[in-house]
Amino acid sequence: MVPPLTLLVKRKLTKAVWWRRLILLYNWLRKDIREAEPYSQLARIYDFVMRHVDYERWADYLQRIFAKLDFSPGMILDIGCGTGNLMAALMRKGYSVCGFDISLAMVAIARQKLEMKNIPLWRGDMRHLAVRSGLQCVICLYDSINYLLQLEEVAETIRQVYQVVEQNGVFIFDICTERNSMENFANYFEQEKQGDLSYMRRSHYDRKARIQYTEFDISFKKEKVTFHEVHRQRIYPTEEILALIEQSPWNLLYAFSNFSFEPANKKSNRIHFVLQKLRP
Repeated sequence: MVPPLTLLVKRKLTKAVWWRRLILLYNWLRKDIREAEPYSQLARIYDFVMRHVDYERWADYLQRIFAKLDFSPGMILDIGCGTGNLMAALMRKGYSVCGFDISLAMVAIARQKLEMKNIPLWRGDMRHLAVRSGLQCVICLYDSINYLLQLEEVAETIRQVYQVVEQNGVFIFDICTERNSMENFANYFEQEKQGDLSYMRRSHYDRKARIQYTEFDISFKKEKVTFHEVHRQRIYPTEEILALIEQSPWNLLYAFSNFSFEPANKKSNRIHFVLQKLRP
């Protein structure tokens, strides 16, 4: 076995390689580490970690898109609903919502949060929709699509949603771009503690593979163990997503940049795609 410290002293390492090797060294030195599936433990602190997110702004943006389309969404299905924060914000605006997430732990938190609202929530996979047809609006936001690591999985999700949306129904989803990864999450680190919980978050971007890696080390004082989660997101070129939509039966209405109504461009960190199911 190569002594871990030598991972860092070899010459001519790129920043990305040096960072990955530093993480390996750090992991080698830790004790009482338990590997965990993505979101299985993060769900417990997700709202704390993401407390900076303005979900009212997200809901307001959706409302403005609906107004621009002169569209009344009826029931909104949120696929990849997480802990239900966006659903709650939409409800406060008077919308009817339901949702699912692939993480049972995240759904459990959402149920606790929305239990008095009688909101349909379940564990599900966006690649295999188990819902009845006739929906008017489906959303998939906060780069949930980026968690699909194969382009065919994205294509299948787009096809699946088309099958359950009624005529004139709308599908709105977003992606994070490579610009976002390079500017905000290339060799990113943060560490926080509150009460009995603490976490460390490390991110790096593999530009060749177009994979954004985010690792969490999550500790709860009473449990005397550190949970380690590795999250992977594929950062798709905008052109690939546009090509998928072009090959699908959907009509692409808009590709918006950064919570605006400006067209997506090279400076976009996040792109919202607005699709509608229209008769041929």
